[in-house]
Amino acid sequence: MASPAKPSILLLSLAMQPFLDDSYSSLFDQISSKATLKRAKSASGALTYLSTNVPRAIIATDEGLTESSNSPVLEKVLSYVRDGGLLLIGLHFPNFVTMDAFDSFFQRLGLPWKRGDYHRTTFCFNNSATLPGSLSAAAFPGPYSMKVLHVKNARAEEKIYVPVPEAMTQSMVFPPEFVDRTQAAIVDSKIGEGYLVYDGNVNPEEEQIGVILALCGL
Repeated sequence: MASPAKPSILLLSLAMQPFLDDSYSSLFDQISSKATLKRAKSASGALTYLSTNVPRAIIATDEGLTESSNSPVLEKVLSYVRDGGLLLIGLHFPNFVTMDAFDSFFQRLGLPWKRGDYHRTTFCFNNSATLPGSLSAAAFPGPYSMKVLHVKNARAEEKIYVPVPEAMTQSMVFPPEFVDRTQAAIVDSKIGEGYLVYDGNVNPEEEQIGVILALCGL
């Protein structure tokens, strides 16, 4: 009996940095072991792929979707999400997106999310989060340390990873301070029949791989 076909995952790298693959080689290797990994580095390539394919998930690896020149791709991706797809925005996105572009991008998507604080602390899974598909808390790693570009103004049920109680900033340079626990590291929102996820982790972390694999249904 033939093995079932692997699901497809699309890496949308419209503003790709040359060191992306080196930084996230472990993540990409683990995705490739469970799915067929495709990549689009141009608007035309993305539109061509999405015109004939419906991937399990799209991972926007950078800030390319915030650029006006890529508006046709954004509209195509949003149509995919509304029809039940998953768009995960992260990896190099929080490193390279500007404050204004961050806020205006999510405003364009109808979300009140704003760019929040930037620091490292320990986060835990929010058991009140609304998750894509049939996912449960058991699929996600326990508390772990992340350096993140936080999101402000997310609703309680949109927050997937939040600072642990009494969380303090973690820095080799600055003294620890209590963090704003109303902000979140990883958030999601239902759009139509699908989901948009923002992952604010700016460094490759082993636990991040587990989070992304879980969100992609892998």
